[in-house]
Formats: sequence, structure tokens, C-alpha cells
Amino acid sequence: MSNRKLTNALSREDQAEAGGNLTATDRTTCYPHQSWSGDCADQHTASTGRGIDERVDLDYIRGHRS
Repeated sequence: MSNRKLTNALSREDQAEAGGNLTATDRTTCYPHQSWSGDCADQHTASTGRGIDERVDLDYIRGHRS
């Protein structure tokens, strides 16, 4: 796939997630690695089911501070 398709998908999913219409686990792209989620799946740990704590962790990774 082209970089343009990845860039567009990242942007769409960022906006959808920020708007509450997409969860981090439902993304097809990886925000921290700026890649397709399948391309870096081996670099992530499995979901712990911690829910809110995971969202806080993701915000920390993305540089958002509460």
C-alpha cells in the first residue's frame, strides 16, 4: 500500500478515535509506530482488560496529559 493510503488512514482513525467513534483496539493503524497495525503487532503487549488505565497509558504514549 502507498504511504498516502497509510497517511489518510492514520488521519481518519485519529479523528474517529478523538471523537469517540473508534477505540484504540479497533484501529487498523498504529498511532505510536505510524504504521499499519499488522506491521508492528509483535511490538505490542496483549490487552490486559484494564480499560480506563489502558486509555490513560495510550494518552501518555501519544503525549496527551490530563
